[in-house]
Amino acid sequence: MITAGSIAICVSASYGLGRHFLVLDSWQKEGFLKTFYVGNATYVTATALIKEALLLQYLRVFNKGVVMKRLLHALIVFTALWGIAYSFLAWVPCVPVEEFWNLQQTVDANCFGYGSQYARPFIATFTTHAAINMALDILVLVIPVPLFFDKGTSVWTRVRLVGLLSMGGFVIVFATWRLVTILEHQVATWPTRDPTWYGPISIVLAVLEVDAASICASVPIFWPVLRQLNWGKIFVTQEVNITRETRYMDDDEDRLTRDTTHSRTGSEAELGGDGLRNGARTRDMYYQDSYVLSQVDPLRASFERVYASARSDKTKGDPKKWIKI
Repeated sequence: MITAGSIAICVSASYGLGRHFLVLDSWQKEGFLKTFYVGNATYVTATALIKEALLLQYLRVFNKGVVMKRLLHALIVFTALWGIAYSFLAWVPCVPVEEFWNLQQTVDANCFGYGSQYARPFIATFTTHAAINMALDILVLVIPVPLFFDKGTSVWTRVRLVGLLSMGGFVIVFATWRLVTILEHQVATWPTRDPTWYGPISIVLAVLEVDAASICASVPIFWPVLRQLNWGKIFVTQEVNITRETRYMDDDEDRLTRDTTHSRTGSEAELGGDGLRNGARTRDMYYQDSYVLSQVDPLRASFERVYASARSDKTKGDPKKWIKI
């Protein structure tokens, strides 16, 4: 719901938000009224639901104090009734609803509250909702403050409360600022009725307020997960140990091999060097090779590392040269 309202307000910029309403084309006016309808209705409902979520969480925290529980129950009931009433006015501003964005709307159209054609009820609907919303925000923010000074409160709980109060402070700032802008231009009706010109600041502040409030309501829920999260796991990379296994490249053995320092201590030692001088490896001997065994048995304790050798015959006439690979 919050996301839908934010997207609707972003889309309204393409329908003339920030420009004078009189210079807009008819399709732009209708498009703006539709996007404003979605944004305003989701804002009104979201503000009530977020407060209800926080108050219900408070019930689990203050489950012993009788006075606090009664206060929370009263606030929960009042917030629910307030949210239902204004949500109905926001989602059903006219009967039928499409009359809200109908440019050919007559004086006899059945519209009220947020869709009223008369200035007084129209302004009263916005200002009363904004004022009550700000007052409830302050109450919801103040309720957990005594818990911060309680001697039995742990350090992590105090840190959680600081995060909650800090984010709640931004919500109150946005709500208060929005109320001031609404009163300043009388809900974009003074000095003239121009919602796309005098309304953008109030509209953007409503989006910021509800987004910050949703984050604030999520802090108590996600805090245990964040507390147990080992942030070092995010930056760990797996190390791969690359080893070079025993593998002799040439089965033929001659005097030069035996006289050089490149001794085959791996495969030949296990297979028996004297038995392989004049013949190829048999099938049974092949599977006794340490390299082959390491592929068959990955848990083999030790791997013999021997440098593989290859013969280079680049220059004719020169003695055979051996290089390490």
